Amino acid sequence: MTQEVLDRMLVEFQENGERTNKLRAFILNEEKFNQLDNLNKDLMISQLKAMEAYISILSIRIGLNSKIVEDQSENQGEEVPVDVESND
Repeated sequence: MTQEVLDRMLVEFQENGERTNKLRAFILNEEKFNQLDNLNKDLMISQLKAMEAYISILSIRIGLNSKIVEDQSENQGEEVPVDVESND
């Protein structure tokens, strides 16, 4: 894996974390959420669960691959900083 791919995963992680937080906030806002019909409520909750699972998997992939990229760059004489911030 290259640093470029890892960087794209980090951006994806951050962007999807923000989207997930916005959806969670909407669902927790009873005034707005309760205006929806039950089918849409159920679908939004399912969507939130899927987004949370995706972020969790992406976080694991970033953690696993950041070490590989770091080792690769050390072999090339470069230092690669990797910082993953959790959205939970």
